Amino acid sequence: MPYWAERIGVPRTLAVEHPFGCPIGYPGDEKGQLTLLQAALSLFETCTTPGEINEFYDLWQEPIETAIQSWQPLEPSPIIRMLTPHIRDIIRQKGKLNLK
Repeated sequence: MPYWAERIGVPRTLAVEHPFGCPIGYPGDEKGQLTLLQAALSLFETCTTPGEINEFYDLWQEPIETAIQSWQPLEPSPIIRMLTPHIRDIIRQKGKLNLK
């Protein structure tokens, strides 16, 4: 999540466009998972600027929109249901927040 990495000040980030629930790829896809982990570990050698964000361009095995929709539960979990109003408030006030 590059947006949060920038705001929190993470020293290095590998931005991965995978659906929630599959941050390192499909279960059982050892080759794909190894490729992603090698890319993440290579950041220790290649990143020279604090806060650097590198994109991991990996073709997901199905359209990302389909994967995201298929992951979404029919009903939000209790924690998401509780936090949603607070998240909306934070988004509305984002110009007023100082996250540094």
